Amino acid sequence: MKISRRDLFKFVGGSAVGAFLTPIPWKLIDDAAIWSQNWSWIPRPLHGEIRTKFTTCTLCPAGCGARVRCVGDQPVMLTGVTRHPVSRGTLCPAGLGGHHLPYHPGRALQPLQRVQKNGKIEFAPVSREAVEAALAAAISRLKPGTPNESIVILDQQPGRTISRVYRRFLESVPNGVYVTTSALGGDTLCVLQEMMEKPYGPVGYDLENTRMILSFGAPLLDGWGTPGRMMEIIKAQGSKDPDYRLKIIQVETRQSRTASFADEWVAINPGTEAAFALGLAHVLIHENLYDQDLIRRKAIDFRKKDGRAYLNLVEQFTPEYAAGISGIAPDRIIATARTLAQNAPAIVIGGGDPGGGPLGKEEETAIAGLNLLLGGIGRPGGIVARREVPDIMSTSHHPTVPEMEIRDVPDHSIRILILDAAESGNALPWALLERKLVPQGALVVSLSSYLTGLTKHAGYIIPAPTYLESIQDVPAPIDATTASFSLSSALLTAPAGVTEPFEWVKRLASVAGVPFVEEAQGSTYEAQLKNRVETIYRAKRGTVFSSGDGKTVPIAEISSADQLWKLLSEGGCWIDSKAETKPMPNFSLLGKTKDNFERLQVAGQGRLSREPGLVAAFGFILMPFGWRGATGNGQISPLMTKLFQESGLRKLSGQTAVNPETGRAFGLTDGGQAWIETEKGAMKVEVRFDAAVMPRVIEAAVGPSVEAFSTAETQGTQNILDLCHLDDDCAWRVTRARVTT
Repeated sequence: MKISRRDLFKFVGGSAVGAFLTPIPWKLIDDAAIWSQNWSWIPRPLHGEIRTKFTTCTLCPAGCGARVRCVGDQPVMLTGVTRHPVSRGTLCPAGLGGHHLPYHPGRALQPLQRVQKNGKIEFAPVSREAVEAALAAAISRLKPGTPNESIVILDQQPGRTISRVYRRFLESVPNGVYVTTSALGGDTLCVLQEMMEKPYGPVGYDLENTRMILSFGAPLLDGWGTPGRMMEIIKAQGSKDPDYRLKIIQVETRQSRTASFADEWVAINPGTEAAFALGLAHVLIHENLYDQDLIRRKAIDFRKKDGRAYLNLVEQFTPEYAAGISGIAPDRIIATARTLAQNAPAIVIGGGDPGGGPLGKEEETAIAGLNLLLGGIGRPGGIVARREVPDIMSTSHHPTVPEMEIRDVPDHSIRILILDAAESGNALPWALLERKLVPQGALVVSLSSYLTGLTKHAGYIIPAPTYLESIQDVPAPIDATTASFSLSSALLTAPAGVTEPFEWVKRLASVAGVPFVEEAQGSTYEAQLKNRVETIYRAKRGTVFSSGDGKTVPIAEISSADQLWKLLSEGGCWIDSKAETKPMPNFSLLGKTKDNFERLQVAGQGRLSREPGLVAAFGFILMPFGWRGATGNGQISPLMTKLFQESGLRKLSGQTAVNPETGRAFGLTDGGQAWIETEKGAMKVEVRFDAAVMPRVIEAAVGPSVEAFSTAETQGTQNILDLCHLDDDCAWRVTRARVTT
């Protein structure tokens, strides 16, 4: 029998077609799928009763309500809580992935010590007792009254019950200092209170009733304050008459998301916020567009005979003079001031960028002065007072150390630094903290859930419970007009190796022989929180929102403090009643520092004017930026790689943007690699061309790092903030740089 090549092809082809038409290949594919799905390392969905629980997010100070879908006791999905009085049903992307954080590969699960081994920095296991002994020994060596011998606890979410505990502990040790970071949502409010002759109490922005917001770089439409609040305001404004809806003018060098969606974007030169604000003040005063009666009665330095009054300062910043510094045409400065006055009530907000950092105090003083000129303090639609949350610890006779901002701490004065586990969601350069430490022998301890950000510079790490693993209290957001209080309940059991900060402070006090507050001894943190809830209940003020049924009832209808505790521990929220209008004390438009006139004069020249000798060597201006919650100090869910690495909606650390013409002039290519170099060092980055970027400006993202989605052992410590110049007021917004390929 002869078989030709044609016969062979027919046989093979027919066999293939026949096999295709039989169940054999499909069965093999099905079996392979079943086998692959049953490999031991493939995750399997949980099985159990579907439950819904409620809590409050603590990943930043916003305090958003969270609806938690659970399988059994295991959280599997987080969403916002409809009608929540603080967050208005919204949860940001970081909050949506919050239930992933307990399983993050960068999690610290046992005490660690930073050691140098074979020329590399590593973190080795250490006992908790050894850390406490080292701290106790360092505390015993502190010299009372010595300037460079302070022990500091850095708290990025002040106002909590643990914050009070920290302050009591520091009152009991030599040279204790309680320190907070700049609250970007409330920097203007803090400076405004400092300008008052007498305490005016906490204040907030009445955004719901204002007609115009002039923002100096605050990311109003990109996670600022409580994100849901701004979203609801913008949504409600859409149905109003165009002449009466909220108008937003964004004054910012970068075309941020807020600048893109604002009614008007004023693209000022880098670091010239003070000049622009003083130029607006000049127009308001010279055209009599300010509250003359208020200024005459209350402003103690509006006019002075020594030539150093606020009026003398503003006289210098004519629209033409301010234009030469800010890069904004005189006519536009005049038009902006008139628009501000014509759209009363109006609010002027500073703050800055979560990655680029806060504005300086001089810039914030100039911005706060605009609110005073407009007479917007204590009036609907302006800046209004609110009450403090009732707290027996704050009204008791036990002394506490005062609060100090980190930039006001003297350089080289901290001998012992303890970093609390809470995060503000904003960037904080290690260089800022390093400047405050004594040059030799400083001890840094971090109470952190993750080996990341600032924690990687600490000598010791005490792992703390992460979000959803311990009960925490959540005070009112700094920009709120009414006080609020809620709880974040423990929905998961913390790993055996972590320690609650309250318990750790008690242990440290015992080991160091420090007399601690009586009520803390033998108590638990939950008991401390219950005491605070009972104080709120006894005040009989405000209302309580229940997340379970969405109802709000007066606290007078709550039968007991135990019932209030139950409602709050199930995700409820207490909202204080509106505070009565308070008479405003006298104030200083220049601020109360002795050399305030000269400092504002210097600030008005622009930040880059302080480094004229660097222009030739460093022709670029480096401007960092970021998004709250993803600036590298805290952690985000690894699943957010979809948002950062794959979609390109957000830039990663190491990614930059330059103007196309500037880029080509310096030999850069779109999508190529380049080196950014400053006086602080150099870093390799990816370059992208963007026509919205100003010439000779390079915008650099601050986090999240690509390594933030990997194991702790592979994470580095360098980010763009290491290259930024720290001004005397600890601002790092603009830095002279050069870019090379």
